[in-house]
Amino acid sequence: MNLRDLKIKKFPLLKEGIVLTLFFAVITLVFNIWFYSPSKKEIKGLKGDIEKLNRNMTDYQAVASSAENESKRLQDVVKAYEEMESRLLFSKEQIPSEKEVSNILMELSSARPGLTLVTIQASPLEDKGEYSRLPLVLQLRGGFQSLGTYLASLENSRRMIGVENINVLKEEKAGVSIRMELNVFLMKEGAV
Repeated sequence: MNLRDLKIKKFPLLKEGIVLTLFFAVITLVFNIWFYSPSKKEIKGLKGDIEKLNRNMTDYQAVASSAENESKRLQDVVKAYEEMESRLLFSKEQIPSEKEVSNILMELSSARPGLTLVTIQASPLEDKGEYSRLPLVLQLRGGFQSLGTYLASLENSRRMIGVENINVLKEEKAGVSIRMELNVFLMKEGAV
């Protein structure tokens, strides 16, 4: 079917071109209004949603990274706390409380082969800040080998005991007489 058959013969060719152009313009306008514009608006809205989601994702990644760093930091703090607690227990064992003076005296005066405890003298506790120092003087009798064994047991003791002075005198019948000045360190009550 030809446009000329539609009785539009009266229009010259230029008029037909204008009508066809207007017809296509109207069809394009209708297509734009009904199909293209809503899709364009929807695409624009979706692009805005994508940008918003990207910003949110960046924020969530920053929060997750921060939480991960805090988790690592917390693990480090827990590990440091456990190490400090372990050292504290070791320190408590090395430096017992003032309540344990009798146990320490029993430990120092316990029977040792080849040594005889003659006397043990304890001086008053001396304040040294968070701990106290208990000066002791021990009088022992025995042989050199037994003295060496006793000193090794003091060195390997779980307690913090310092040997300040040792006087060894030879006796005629008992081997040697030993006078030892020791310092035992004790934690004050409530210091730890």
